[in-house]
Parts: sequence; C-alpha cells; structure tokens
Amino acid sequence: MSMKRTKKATGAAQKGSSDGSLGFSPPSMEVPVWEEAVGSLGSDGFTTYAPAQTYKRDALLDHTKFGRGKVLAVDGGRIEVLFSDGVKKLAHGLA
Repeated sequence: MSMKRTKKATGAAQKGSSDGSLGFSPPSMEVPVWEEAVGSLGSDGFTTYAPAQTYKRDALLDHTKFGRGKVLAVDGGRIEVLFSDGVKKLAHGLA
C-alpha cells in the first residue's frame, strides 16, 4: 500500500521573500504620486475604460470602479494603471 504525499512548494512561494505575500515581483519603476500625476488634471482627455480598447503608456482613463487613472506600463494584453488607491493591472485589447 502506498501513501499519497503532497508536493513541496518550489520557487518564489517557498522562498518567503519580502517581494509580496504571493511572491510577485516588485514594481519595475518608481511609482508616481497620484495627486501629482492624475489628481490635478481636469476631466478633459480621460477616456472611459473598456477591455476591448488598446491603451498606450501615459494614457488617461476613467474606470467605473477605480476612478481616474494613468497608464504606467503596457505589457502585451495587460496595462498597469495608477489610481488613487494604488496601481492596478487591467486587461486591454481583448477581442
């Protein structure tokens, strides 16, 4: 009779590093302050966020849940957006 054993964690989950509770890598750049990057801008130039649209770096968008934000980085089908409550990763360019 054999006993079934669970596998041990490997990689980032095993390290227990301070990169984040789940082992995510830290941001690749200095995150700007929202009040300076977005908060002081008028409502002109903001587009309503839609996952089907594609966005470029520094684009201004208005999200229904998170509010106004600025695109910090574009990585394939994901964008990193600075909102007043922090940086969020959102999908873009979905067909």
